Order: sequence, then structure tokens, then C-alpha cells
Amino acid sequence: MKPSRYTFLIVPDHDGENKRYSFSRTTVGAIIILVIIIFSGMIVSLVVLAPKAFDHQRMESRYNELIGERTKVLELYRDLERLKQMEMVVQKALGTDLDKRKIGDRDLNKIIENEPLKYGYLDHIPSLMPVKGYVTQKMIEDENADNRLHYGVDIAVGSGAPVMASGGGQVVFAGMTTELGNLVVIYHGNNYFTYYGHNELLKVDQYQNVDRGDIIATIGSSGKSSGPHLHFEIWKEGKAVDPLLYFPELNKTNMSVD
Repeated sequence: MKPSRYTFLIVPDHDGENKRYSFSRTTVGAIIILVIIIFSGMIVSLVVLAPKAFDHQRMESRYNELIGERTKVLELYRDLERLKQMEMVVQKALGTDLDKRKIGDRDLNKIIENEPLKYGYLDHIPSLMPVKGYVTQKMIEDENADNRLHYGVDIAVGSGAPVMASGGGQVVFAGMTTELGNLVVIYHGNNYFTYYGHNELLKVDQYQNVDRGDIIATIGSSGKSSGPHLHFEIWKEGKAVDPLLYFPELNKTNMSVD
């Protein structure tokens, strides 16, 4: 004969009073069924829902990676567009048309104005003499002068000597021109450009990043030149600046004739 009630006796491990609980057979059965349902639900959750939770976590991680990669691609594209615009500025200054590729309908001037390249100011201004030699020609800005305009200085150095970047930045042009021969132009940020002309060999490529003091070329006599030397120009905000103002020590080796 099955009992109609179940009694549970709780005996404490101290001198306290024993506690007795009595439940009907139906109540005990309901409690057992409830416990089974709870444990079953927990097992089902672990088996079914846990993998989905892990999949969701993996998908979220992958999504964040894709967003990061797309951001990098957009930044690279933006920088490339800036460099293309800088290249056009350099070509205009040189009076050449080296690249007629279409850049697109975007207003790149606004991009450069609104989102300037973020360079550290001190490391990315012309602050290192690219070579050590003798100044044979000073800068000539007077349009009424007997000689044609000369937007920089000529420094006589032995052929093959290394030419160093005067400051850190990005190479916006590296190639042959009619006047200045093998030419390197570096954009330093902060509206600074430097020109290194008449080189023998070029050691950098267009769009390459360089640090202050990196070797970018070797001295030569390419282009319209009467002998091995470096033609060095500094441009600030679209205007040529006399390198002797930045490097007064060149005055000590100035052999040019006014």
C-alpha cells in the first residue's frame, strides 16, 4: 500500500529542536516533477543556447574586425587621394605634366584643408642639412635679375655622396624631370615641402614615408647641371623660402657670387 503522505525530519547538529515537515503524496510528486523540469531546462540551455551564444560572440568579434579593416582602408584611400593632389601641386610647381590620371569628383583641396596630415611639428620641419658641402649658388627671387629665378641653393658635393631627408614626411614625387634631373620632393606636413634635385640615384619611391636623416638619394649631375651638386629648396605655404634662413651655417661655406 502506497503512503498518502511523506514526512521529512530535519535534525540539527547542535542541541536545537528537530523540525518535521509533512507533505501529501501529490505535493511531493509535483516538487519532483518541477525539479526535473528545471534541470532539464538547464541542460537544454547548455546544449542548445550556449553554442548560439558563442556564435554570436564570434560574429560580433568578426564584425568589429571588419569595421576596423574598413576604417583602415578608408584612411589609406584618403591618404592616397591627398598624395595624388600633392603630386599635382608639385607638378604644377615644376611646370610638368607627369601624370594625367583622373582623381575623381571629390574636392581634394577641401580634404587637405579640413583633414591635414598629422605629423609631429618638430620632427617634420626642415631641420637637418641634407648634405655637407659648399654653397655655389644662392636663392634668386628677383624677377628683374640677370639670371633666371632660382628657388633654392646649390650645394657642391662629391658625386655619390648620400642625400638625407631634412625632415620626416612622405615622398610625393621621386623621378626624372627636365630641369632638376632625378628629383625627390617630400611633404612634411604643416605646409612644408622640400626639393632635392640633380641626384644620381634615387633611394626612395613615391608615396614612401621617410624619417629625418633617412638617405633618399645620392649626389649626381642629372638634368640641367654643370657638375655634381645638390639643388635644395624649401617651400612653406606655397612660397619658396631661403634655405640659408633655416641653416645659417651654410653661410660659412657660401662661395656664390651675387
